[in-house]
This record gives sequence, structure tokens and C-alpha cells, in this order.
Amino acid sequence: SPEVAVSDGDGAGLSPGQSADLERALQAAEQQCGLAFSLFIGPWMDGRVGVERMHAQLQQPERTVLIAVHPEERKLEIVTGRLARLALDDEACELASLSMTTSFAAGNLVGGIRNGLSVLGEQGRRSAVQWIDQP
Repeated sequence: SPEVAVSDGDGAGLSPGQSADLERALQAAEQQCGLAFSLFIGPWMDGRVGVERMHAQLQQPERTVLIAVHPEERKLEIVTGRLARLALDDEACELASLSMTTSFAAGNLVGGIRNGLSVLGEQGRRSAVQWIDQP
């Protein structure tokens, strides 16, 4: 099942409804492409290296995509595990990132994350379909 971690005191201020909305978006992305997704909202240490450390501690890091968002510092990191990277290359993650940051700039944190998850789910599904179609 998807993991949604919101660190304490980060100012994200998600309502229970927004948290449930993000959990549904994580589940939809998982169902769409078969990868595991995890979301972290809040501050982290050591830039991308810190997010990679968080990713390594997840239950199935090799098939998990971790999206880390630090709203106050306007930071976003997407870390893909070894197997997840086969379905979601840098271009797919960049597309999702652009989708999210556009919404974030307009002040829509939850909508941005939802949009990004939708893009990742769709991109991952396309890869899975291409693999099936290959002889």
C-alpha cells in the first residue's frame, strides 16, 4: 500500500481530506503502472542524497518511486528504484516534475502532486504496454 509521510512542523498543513486525496492518487498511479509510489512532504537534509537515503529505507526500494516535496523551499525530488527506472526514465520524471512545479507555482500543492502522479502512472503504463507489444 502507498506510503504518505508528512513530516511534523513543515507547514504543509494538509487536511485529512487532502491526505486521503493524495493516498487515492498514489493508489491510482500504482494500479496504472504496477510500480510502488511513496510521497514525502516536508523538509529533508542533504539535498538529493537525503532523499535517496529515505528511498533506500522504503519496503521495496527497487520498484518504488519516491516523490519528495519541500513546499517552503520549493524543492522537488523524484527518486526511482532500479526496477522503477526501467519504466520511468529521466524524461518521464522531468515531465511529471514540470507538471507539479507549474501547479506549485500557482499555489496548488495537492493538485500539483496529483498531476505529477497521474503523469508518472501514465508514463509507466506506456512502458509496460511497449514491453508487452515487443516480440
